Amino acid sequence: SSFKGVQLPKMQHSLQPLVKRRGQKAVGGLEMNIVKEGLYRVIACLPYILPMMDSLAYGRFLFQKVPIMATIFVKPLQPFTDLAQAFPMISFVAFLGMFLFVVRNRAVPRFIRFSAMQALLLEILLIFPQILTSSNLGGLIPFMFTEFVSNMTFYAIATIVGYSCISNLQGELPCKIPVISQAVFQQIGGGSGYED
Repeated sequence: SSFKGVQLPKMQHSLQPLVKRRGQKAVGGLEMNIVKEGLYRVIACLPYILPMMDSLAYGRFLFQKVPIMATIFVKPLQPFTDLAQAFPMISFVAFLGMFLFVVRNRAVPRFIRFSAMQALLLEILLIFPQILTSSNLGGLIPFMFTEFVSNMTFYAIATIVGYSCISNLQGELPCKIPVISQAVFQQIGGGSGYED
């Protein structure tokens, strides 16, 4: 395909280089200005609040040892954690709402649907370390192992969320996470490009 005489790759993971000199670009056959696209990039980051918020419990050992990390990660998410504590069902409602009205809604840009599905998969994966760290299997698991699993879980989620948000803000599809991103493609369909 071509765009004003410039040859473009058939498959791409970002909106670039579709920017026109007039400050507009074509996405999914629609003309969008840069402000609207910027808004889409920010919206695509919002689903990651859910897994990041739930991962804070796994960072408790790190926050005790390095208080500055609590300031960096806990403080920005405090309004959401307070809301979740006030309304315990809100996380489940948000999970279900994202799946039904975002991931399964073809009217929502695929860019946003991809991130929503990826965030939901992270949320599901958090169930497994929770089983190990909460029950402690009747004291059979040493505390050091529990702390290790908690720390690694927090590091993993924080890294994935950081990568995904940076990619979104740069206009790139955050699709390079092994296994997880492939599972997202299977759920939302289509190829590995930006559009359906």
